[in-house]
Amino acid sequence: MILLGIYHSHDAGAALYDDYRLIAAVAQERVTRIKSDGGRFPTEAVAECLAQAGLSAERIEAVALPRVDFPAQYFTARSRWPAPVGGRSKRELIRVMTGQLISDPAKAFDAPRYLADQGLRPARVSFYNHHLAHALGALFHTDYDDALIYTSDGGGDRTYYSARRLKDGRLVDLFGGEADSVKLWRPQHKADSLGLLYYNATACLGFRPNRHEGKVLGLAAFGQPVHAEELRRHYRVLDDGQIRANVEIKQIVADLKRLTATARREDIAASTQQVLEQVTLASFDKIFARERPRNLAVAGGVFANVKLTQRIAERFPFEEVFVYPAMSDQGEAAGGVLQFLLERDGLTTFLARREKFGDLYFGRDYTGEADEAFICGGATRVASGDVVEAAARMLAERRILGLYLGRGEYGPRALGARTIMASPADRSINDWLNKRLERTEFMPFAPVVRDERVDEAFELPPALHYTARYMTVTCNVKPQWRDRIPAVVHVDGTARPQVIRRQDNPVYYDILRRFEEISGLPCAINTSFNAHEEPIINRPEEALRALAQGRVDRLVTATGIFAKET
Repeated sequence: MILLGIYHSHDAGAALYDDYRLIAAVAQERVTRIKSDGGRFPTEAVAECLAQAGLSAERIEAVALPRVDFPAQYFTARSRWPAPVGGRSKRELIRVMTGQLISDPAKAFDAPRYLADQGLRPARVSFYNHHLAHALGALFHTDYDDALIYTSDGGGDRTYYSARRLKDGRLVDLFGGEADSVKLWRPQHKADSLGLLYYNATACLGFRPNRHEGKVLGLAAFGQPVHAEELRRHYRVLDDGQIRANVEIKQIVADLKRLTATARREDIAASTQQVLEQVTLASFDKIFARERPRNLAVAGGVFANVKLTQRIAERFPFEEVFVYPAMSDQGEAAGGVLQFLLERDGLTTFLARREKFGDLYFGRDYTGEADEAFICGGATRVASGDVVEAAARMLAERRILGLYLGRGEYGPRALGARTIMASPADRSINDWLNKRLERTEFMPFAPVVRDERVDEAFELPPALHYTARYMTVTCNVKPQWRDRIPAVVHVDGTARPQVIRRQDNPVYYDILRRFEEISGLPCAINTSFNAHEEPIINRPEEALRALAQGRVDRLVTATGIFAKET
């Protein structure tokens, strides 16, 4: 059965499944080149998924939709009764349902007509819960039989965080489930959201929210959490782990604005980060004391915060901690399909069909035409035989390589398919490479390390090895290596490693292995192949443009290395 998941708020995207097998998953921004693109049907992302699969739209048998904003003309007469609604071009489906006491979304919204206008005529349409979709994405790609599944973000379906318990073949909502989403008087409010705390801190610090939260995290290491107590007093944690704010969101925003008017930016960032960690850990404390889960799976935009995941792993004796790699709303479309499958087949079948991720290369594969596109675009082939040997020696010579290998990555991280690779030995690279990429980053570049060598330089607990394949957590760098690989070490002595296995990307792995043989260094820089405020590259033409603009020194494919024509 061919299934399509759609998400079209910010970070829009699409995911295509053949029953339980994920065929393709693409963020809208990768195709349109508009960062965090969304707010409409992700036509381009759907087309990209279908092209990768070699399928036409007629093959889609079911579509999973979110309950977000849709054009008002597709809402039914029942959704306007007894209180007529006019003058708005869009309406949010979940709020229409709760406000008009409608339990079935099909009675509020004409999904078949909406989809037909997008060129889709599936036999079945389902609607998914925002936080359940986050949770199921994380759960499906584990093999746990005993786990806590926790989500946290800026909000979706009228909730801001959730917890579920998997035990004895049952999945039980602890809080933040569908019952909370559809209550007329919802139990969670905006001020309870730690995602919105970070969102507003990002804005008050002069960065762009929903995009630059990582800069706040990087900046936090340069400050002191001197204002954390003032912000922390706004939150309390109930005995069951639920987070409650003592004030409305406007008071939290006002406090952040007042602080940013006089306080150091670094201290505000450090204070916000500490509150995020303290309140989340307090929630986990309560849940862990009651439930004693053996494993943890998390998702939602809050868990893009890699330092938070490190803190959780340090505090609790989980056998494994897994962060869903597309933890932001880029993961919603896939999670929506998984909810459809869960409802269709039941939990026993769903759990039996689970599969851990290998690689995350679910984008479209343009590499068959890349070499020709580079040559036709004016690049010069400088190596075509032993690409691995040539690339490794270029890294050792401090050249900057743009890797263009196979299908693009799913999620917000570059993982070797659309990656910039460089030597970690140059302490000044953080300044001059960021200038070439027009970035203003406070974090160092991330390292990539082979799976059998990760323990050489990094203090990465076994519980984090799986999730570290996808660059979703920080860990301490061993002291003896910090001065030898300074480009990947943050001021607090941590790094965010990608652990690479050869079966996931042989060319990438082999370049790294040969670079280690030449240089004696167990890791290399992996940073995303994009300039500032651009999405990670997708098509060969975008990689060629980066070469022409001097963002990288060489382009590397599986069959050649290319330089700018001189």
